[in-house]
Amino acid sequence: MAKKQLAKDQDKFIVRLPDGMRDRIKAKAARAGMTMNEAIVWCLEKEFPPPVTLEERLADLANFVSMLKDSKNPYEGVEDLIAEIQETLDKITSHKIPADPWFRRMVNDRLTYWQEMELDDYRDKHESPFREEPPYTGDGDPFIDTPSEGKD
Repeated sequence: MAKKQLAKDQDKFIVRLPDGMRDRIKAKAARAGMTMNEAIVWCLEKEFPPPVTLEERLADLANFVSMLKDSKNPYEGVEDLIAEIQETLDKITSHKIPADPWFRRMVNDRLTYWQEMELDDYRDKHESPFREEPPYTGDGDPFIDTPSEGKD
């Protein structure tokens, strides 16, 4: 009886199926030991999963760190951890993980700052005003442009 009350309170949605699809769903659901409704909901859950909360994502990251600590080689998974953290931050800033607007702004500002610092660090390591073969930079850069040969 309680199950009917729960079903009564759930959302209902009528779907028009193309010819033959109802029979295919019914047959596949029966082979899996499911009702048609369970099979359809299972498929929809796979394609449209519920949003992950910030708390769930942070718990996942904490578990990841714990696994790395317990590992014989904790450095092995660091790249994966960094990628997971980056993905989490991106999902927070793009509203894919629900968060308080103030927190989202703070994460976005910090992420932007880190990206700028990373770019500056890259430039410091890979760019030099004293290049052997300077790229074209416009008019008269004293550190990059070289005098033309044979001109006085």
